[in-house]
Amino acid sequence: DVALELFVYLPIDSNQDPDWKYMEEYISKIEEKSQCRINNFKSIKGNNTPIDITNWKRFNLYDNNLFVIDSGNKFDKSKMTAINPSLNFVGRSSINNGVTCVVDNVDNAIPYKNGTLTIALGGEHLGSCFIQKEDYYTSQNVNVLIPKWDMPHNVKLFISLMIYKESRTYYKAFEDELNRHILTDFSILLPVDNKQLPDWSYMENYINMIIDKSQNKIDLFKKSLSVIKKCTSQ
Repeated sequence: DVALELFVYLPIDSNQDPDWKYMEEYISKIEEKSQCRINNFKSIKGNNTPIDITNWKRFNLYDNNLFVIDSGNKFDKSKMTAINPSLNFVGRSSINNGVTCVVDNVDNAIPYKNGTLTIALGGEHLGSCFIQKEDYYTSQNVNVLIPKWDMPHNVKLFISLMIYKESRTYYKAFEDELNRHILTDFSILLPVDNKQLPDWSYMENYINMIIDKSQNKIDLFKKSLSVIKKCTSQ
C-alpha cells in the first residue's frame, strides 16, 4: 500500500517522460571516474620488498650510545586520582601512545620527561614501544628508555619499531615476557656503518622516506575521495 503512494524525482525528456539516456550516461560517468580513483588507490600500495638485513648487527638496549633503562614509577592506576589532572599515565597499551589516562601530580614523584621512550614488558600488548610527547608517569611493567645522547626523533622511532618487532616475534605474553630479558639478553637488529656501529643516518633517512611516501598516499587519497564525493553529489 505504501509503495503505491511512493514518488521519486527523475530527470525527464522533452516529452515529460523519464530520461533513460540521461540516467544511463550519468551512472556511466560516475563509474568511469570512480574506477579511475580506484586504480589510483591500487597504485599506492607501496613496495613491500623486505629490507636486506644480512649485514645488520644485534645490540642490547643498554649498549653505548643507546639507552639507560629505567624501571619506571610502577604506579597502580586504580590508586591514582584525577581531580586536577596534569600528567599522562602510560600503561601497557598499544594505542594512544600507551597513554591510558591523565592523572594528578604525585607529591615527591618526579615525572619522566617527554622525548623518552616507554616499553611494555608484558601483557597482551607486550613490546609496545612509544616516544612520549609529554611528561608522564608509568604503571607497573612499563620501563623507560632514556637516550644516552641527543637522539633524533626519527632514530627513536626506527628503534621503537625494531623493539616492537623483536618482542612480538621472539617473546610471548604471560609465558616468556620481557621482564627477565630487558636488562640482560634482549637485543634488536640495527643497520651498521663501516665501523660496525649503529648507522644513525640510515635510520633517520629510512623513516623520512616512509613519512614522505605516506604523506603522498594520504594526499592522493584525499584528492580521490574529494573527486568521488563531488561527482556523486551532482
